[in-house]
Amino acid sequence: MKLELIFTIANSIAFSCWIFLFVLDQKRWVYKLLFSIIFLIMSFTYLYFIVIGMGAETGGGFDTLANVKLLFSSDEALLAGWIHYLTFDLFVGMWISHNADQMGINRWILLPCLVLTFMAGPTGLLLYILIRMIHSKKLIQEPFSNRLIS
Repeated sequence: MKLELIFTIANSIAFSCWIFLFVLDQKRWVYKLLFSIIFLIMSFTYLYFIVIGMGAETGGGFDTLANVKLLFSSDEALLAGWIHYLTFDLFVGMWISHNADQMGINRWILLPCLVLTFMAGPTGLLLYILIRMIHSKKLIQEPFSNRLIS
């Protein structure tokens, strides 16, 4: 299968999941679908392409920015890196959506957080954390539940 087609399919799957996450956030099956099927498919696809891409004789490493650039010089490794971003940003979006629902944060206030997480990862997470602090009136947050640290 051509890499451009895999790229298009991965983007389409991720975009569809983001829509499900916002529109159907309170449906438990959405989280099961993401966690049990979509993340597995994306992760195995990532693993396949990272093995192929990093197996190429490109050199590189993680010690300098130039060496990281070399690691991703093959199209397969670049595709794997993109799938990595899509998968992890979607996972963060799932956490944001679920946590906001637990805390009673309005879906429309949450929408910019989800859009930014989809488009610019950590920026959307930052916005959500700030909104969550304002909503809870607490500076220190507990990330794993709706309990807040006093």
